[in-house]
Amino acid sequence: MTSPTAIADAQSRLGIVWAYRFDGEGVPALIERESVPGVDPAEGFVWIHLDLVHSRAKAWITEQPWLPAGAEEMFVSPESHQRLDHSAGLVWGVSHDLVRDIASDSDRVGALYWIVGERLLLTGRRDALQSIRLAADALNRGEEVGSPVLLFEQIIEYIIDDVANAVVRLMDETDSVEDHVLADRFDDAPAQVGAVRRMAVRLHRQLGGLHLLFRRFAETNSGRKAPDEVKAAAARLLQRIDGLHHDVQSVQDRARLLQDEMTARTASQTNRQLYVLSILTALFMPATFITGLFGINVKGLPWMEHDLGALFVALACICAALLTLVLLRRRGVIGG
Repeated sequence: MTSPTAIADAQSRLGIVWAYRFDGEGVPALIERESVPGVDPAEGFVWIHLDLVHSRAKAWITEQPWLPAGAEEMFVSPESHQRLDHSAGLVWGVSHDLVRDIASDSDRVGALYWIVGERLLLTGRRDALQSIRLAADALNRGEEVGSPVLLFEQIIEYIIDDVANAVVRLMDETDSVEDHVLADRFDDAPAQVGAVRRMAVRLHRQLGGLHLLFRRFAETNSGRKAPDEVKAAAARLLQRIDGLHHDVQSVQDRARLLQDEMTARTASQTNRQLYVLSILTALFMPATFITGLFGINVKGLPWMEHDLGALFVALACICAALLTLVLLRRRGVIGG
C-alpha cells in the first residue's frame, strides 16, 4: 500500500517545483502535489516549473517523446549561454535572470530554461530566480493569463523590470560618484566607478543577448517557422529591451567619462605637488651646497674662527635661496 507521504511527494519526486493549470478563460489553479500534471490538457494550458538540480527532473525531460532533440539537450545540458531555437509548434531557449535574494537586491545571474508550446509552458532553473517567483506570486493573487506565450512574455517582462531597476540604481550611484568627483572628494570614487562599470557591463551583456534572440523572431526570417503569437510577443519585448539597452549604454558612457575625469584630476593634483616639490628643491639647493661646502673641514674656510660664523653661514644660505627665487621668477618658472 502506498503511504500518504509518498503520494504527497508525487511532484517533488520528479523535481517539479510547482505546476499550474489554466482553464479556457486563463484562470490559474495550483495543481495539487499528489498528482503529476499532464502536458496536453483538453482546454487551457499548464505551466510546469522544474528544479534542474534534481536528477529525476532531467530524467523526466528525456522521457517526453514530444520534445525535439534540441530542446531536450538544452534542458539537460549545463550550458547557460542565452539562446533561442524553435520548431513549427515549439519555441525553447535560455534567458538570464537575477538570482532571488530575500535579504537584498541580488546582482548574481542565473539561467532560466524554457519551452513554450500551444498548451504548455515548461521552465527550469538551478537557482531560485526572481522573475519566476514574481510570476508565481501574481498567479497566486488570481491574475489571469490567456496563453503560454503571454505567461512567458510576463516572465520576461519581470526580467526586464529587474534590469530596469538595476539601471536606476546604477544611475543614482553614478550621480553620487559624479558629485564627489566634481567636489574633488575622491575617497572611494574609483572603487565605486569600477563597480558601476562592472554592473553595467553585465547588464549590457544580458540585454544584448535578449535583444539578439528576440530580434531574430521580430525582424529577420530566422523565426519564420515559429508560432505567430511568439513572434508578436518578441516584437513587443524588443521595444522595451531597445530602450533599456540605450539606458545601460548611457551609464557605461558616463562611467567612462567619470573615470577619465578622475584620472585627469588625479594627474593634475600630482603635477601640482611635483611643481611645489621642484620649487622647494630649487630653493634649498644653494643652501645645501653652502652647508656642504662649509662641512669639508679644511683650512681657509671663511668665518671658521669668528664668533658669529654660524650666523653668517645661515645668512648666506638665506641670501642664496632668495637669489634663486628671484632668478626663477624672472625666468617665469614661478608666478609673480
